[in-house]
Formats: sequence, structure tokens, C-alpha cells
Amino acid sequence: MMLTAAIVTAAVLGVAKVVRDWLILRQVRAAMDAGTAQDRVRIGMRLAEALGGGQSGPAPEPPAGEVVTPPR
Repeated sequence: MMLTAAIVTAAVLGVAKVVRDWLILRQVRAAMDAGTAQDRVRIGMRLAEALGGGQSGPAPEPPAGEVVTPPR
């Protein structure tokens, strides 16, 4: 009985995470489609940071005329 409850709980939590991630990615895709090139760069940098992507090389140059400050 306990094992069944644990399996059902894990399955429900797994499905909930997949649905949440799908909704987030749908919003990100909509923002990318509607945004300018500068918006896409900003969104991509924030998304990489949120996903824990460390920088493997030098930081990319911000678009011309725009100063990008890292969030605190």
C-alpha cells in the first residue's frame, strides 16, 4: 500500500513538472517571437542563467547601443 502511494505521488509530481515546464517554454517562445533582436538576446541570457548554464567562454557582446547589466 505504501509503495503504491509513493509511486502514484511520484507520477503526479512528475506530470505536474512536465506541464509547468511546457507552459514556461510556451511563454518564452511567444516572447521570443514577439520581441526584437535585443529582446531575444536578453531572454536567451536570462533563460541560460535560470537553467544553470555557466559561461564556457567570454560573455557575448550586447547589441550595439545597449548596456546589459547582470541581475543581482
